[in-house]
Amino acid sequence: MCSTDSFLSEPNPNWLQRWKDNNIGWHHVEFNQHLLNYWHALYLPQGSLVLAPLCGKSKDMVWLAEQGYRIRGVELSQLAVKAFFEELALQPLVEPVGHFERWSSGPFEILCGDIFHLDDLDNSDVDAVYDRASLVALNPHQRAGYARLLINTLPKQSKILLITMEYPQQEMTGPPFSVHESEVLALFENRFSIRKLHTLNILQDTERYRDKGVSHITEQIYLLK
Repeated sequence: MCSTDSFLSEPNPNWLQRWKDNNIGWHHVEFNQHLLNYWHALYLPQGSLVLAPLCGKSKDMVWLAEQGYRIRGVELSQLAVKAFFEELALQPLVEPVGHFERWSSGPFEILCGDIFHLDDLDNSDVDAVYDRASLVALNPHQRAGYARLLINTLPKQSKILLITMEYPQQEMTGPPFSVHESEVLALFENRFSIRKLHTLNILQDTERYRDKGVSHITEQIYLLK
C-alpha cells in the first residue's frame, strides 16, 4: 500500500481525502490544450521518458504515450493510480521500489507515494518533465523544495514544460496557488534558461474562479531547458 504518512498529505487540503471524496475539480477528462499546443517546443524524440509529477489520473499521460513517449508519473493517492489503469483496462504490475509502490504497464509507470522521496531513486533516464498542475498545487513553503528536487535529481539535459497560474492570492485560497513569473525565475533560473511561451486569460471561461470572487486569472506556459 502507498504510504499516507506523507509531506504532501499534511498541509490543507488533504489530498488523499479529496480523492476519497471524489473532490477532484482539478481533474480534466480532455487533453490539456497547452500540452497539445506547446509540447512540440521541447523537440523531444519518440521513446523519451517524460516525468509527470503529481499526475493523478491525468489523461495527458495517455496523449503523451500516443505520441510515442514513455511516462513516469508520481502520485500520492493509490485511488488515483488504480483508477488510471482501470480506466484504460490495463493490468499493471505492482511492486515496491524504495519508498514507492510502482505500478507499470506498457509505456506507463506510476510511482505511488510522496513526490519528495523521488530523490531516493535514479532519475538519470528522465528526458523531460510535464508540470501542468504540480507547482501550483504546492503551498509556498513547499515550492522551493519541489524545485530543488527537480534540479538535484534530473539530468542536466532535461527540459520542463511548466504551466502556472497568476491571480491575486488574497482573493482565493489555493490550490491552485498563484505562482508569479518572478517566483518561477527565483526557483529555476540558476539551473534552466526560462522562456515564456504564452499567457492566457482564463477568467471568462472558468466559472468556478469567478464564483470565488477572483477578479483576474491567467495561465502562463513556460519552457525550461
